Formats: sequence, C-alpha cells, structure tokens
Amino acid sequence: MLQKAKNTTFENFMKKQIFKIRGILSVLTILYMAVVLFSCKTATLDSSSAQSLIVHDSIGVDSSIIRITEPYKLKLDSAMNRVIGYSETSMEKGTPESLLGNFLSDVMVEVIQRDFKDSLSGLPVMSLLNNGGIRTSLPKGEVTVSNIFQLMPFDNEIVILELRGEVLQKLFDVIAQKGGMPIGGLRLVLNATAWTNAEVGGKTFSAGDKYILVTSDYLAMGGDGLDFLSDNIRYIKTGVLVRDIFIHYIEEMTKEGKTIAPKTDGRIRYE
Repeated sequence: MLQKAKNTTFENFMKKQIFKIRGILSVLTILYMAVVLFSCKTATLDSSSAQSLIVHDSIGVDSSIIRITEPYKLKLDSAMNRVIGYSETSMEKGTPESLLGNFLSDVMVEVIQRDFKDSLSGLPVMSLLNNGGIRTSLPKGEVTVSNIFQLMPFDNEIVILELRGEVLQKLFDVIAQKGGMPIGGLRLVLNATAWTNAEVGGKTFSAGDKYILVTSDYLAMGGDGLDFLSDNIRYIKTGVLVRDIFIHYIEEMTKEGKTIAPKTDGRIRYE
C-alpha cells in the first residue's frame, strides 16, 4: 500500500536546495563534456592502413571554454564549501555501534517523528542505515555541505515502512549476523550471531505487534540482503533524500547554537 506523506514547509525547503545544487552540477557536466570534445584533435585516415594514437593532456584546454565554465565552478564551490555546523569530535562508522551511525540514525527518527507524525499511526519507530552506504567519516570541526555529499553521495530517498513484528525480527537476525548496523530507536542484545532481546521505541519487542521502520529506499527495496522488507503493510515515500535530511538538521542545530556531539550508548551490545 503506497501513501504519499507531505510536509510542505520542509519539503519545499529541501527541493530548493536540491534543485540549486543539481542545476549547477548539470551545467558543469555539460560544459565539461564540451571541454573534452573541443580540446581533442581529430584524426583522419588517408589510407586503408590503421595506426594507434595516444591521447594525452599535452594538448591543453581551450581557454575560452575555461572562461565559460569558471563562473559555474565558483558557484558550485561556494555551495559545497558552505559551513553548516560544527562537530565536537571526528566520527567514524563501525560495529556494533558507532558515533557516526548513532548520530545519523537518531536524526532520522527525530525528524520523521516531528515532520511525518501523521503517517506513523502512533506506532514505535526505529531507523536503519547500512555501513556500506556511509561512504566516509565526518571530521572534527567545521562541517560543510561537501562533507555530507561525500558521506552520502547517492540519491537515496528516505521511506517509511509499517511492518509486522514477525518481519521486523528477520531484520534483527540480519543485524545480529552482521555484528551490528546503524540503528536508531532500537536497543538490541546479541549473543554471538543471534539476538536475544529487543526494544523498539522504548517498548519490549513483540512479534505480534506492528512497527515503523525509517530507512532508505535502497534498503527498503531489498538492498544489502533485506528483500524481506518488501513484505510491508505500508510503504510511504517522503520525497526527501537521505543526505538532505542531515544537511537541514545540522543547519537547524547551528541556528539553535548547538554542536554535533553524539555518544555511544550500548544500543547494540553483547551478553
């Protein structure tokens, strides 16, 4: 069952940011191709024989093309290098939990509970990311838009799934087998490669109950071996990219005078 969740203010803000950066990227891509095409010499055959031609950078680039692309490059650099926040420590991904995984997952839970409350039906909420989708770390000190793009380079969208407990426990099995994954709103006790106890949204897990999982469309569609997530009650598209929710959230923190200072809290632990 597909339901379109809406939050006009948040959605409009994010669309403006996305269109602005994507527009600059699109123009740069076109102009870059023009540079490649116009800076290459054309080789023709004047006989039936063939020869190998070595392409190298000694030819140089047409300065007129550089004059065309430079204003767009400057705009892109300005947008990407914009400082949006400050981190008290460097954050790496890791298992069973990590500073970076905890921060990102907790942001997802907080924002979805705030901006898409009407879509949650009052059910316990948890979030999930995969370490493979987190491409780098976040540095200590100033955090820029570029840092978040490097962290999340893919255009994955945040989606909301309503799941039966019997499906969710399959996810717990995978988390246990992987030795942990980035999660928010979930506490999980592991024993070797199995789980023994779980709490979602502060409530003891029950296979007979229903739950909300906030994740990326990549994972929701079966990525990273999670094909069983297709067995959902509801699949809600938010229209928000995963990385954009972090950019906006960090900007909000900064406006409130807050810095990024996550902690590990034993949300995934071994007996």
